[in-house]
Amino acid sequence: MPGISRFDQDFGAVVLELAGLSALCGVRLRDPGVVDAVLRGDELIRHTNPTAFDKMRGLLVLAFTLVERSVAAQGAESTAEFVASAIAEASERRDMFG
Repeated sequence: MPGISRFDQDFGAVVLELAGLSALCGVRLRDPGVVDAVLRGDELIRHTNPTAFDKMRGLLVLAFTLVERSVAAQGAESTAEFVASAIAEASERRDMFG
């Protein structure tokens, strides 16, 4: 199914970019409350690297938009599988490269 493949590629690229940006900002997006803080524009996080932070915030919004669209088009179960896979891959890469 081309829709699933396209979502997988798009979301995977966003997740990998988020992993890199979070490293530049010195935050772990998987820690409790961090995504909410980024979406709120928390100055304590933003001041470390404002340019990377702003891009990371925008990509988080895009990631949520992609998930919403995928759920509508492909269903929650398929979307959850791709999200989990993309997050696992990004975590492995981040652990591998620091």
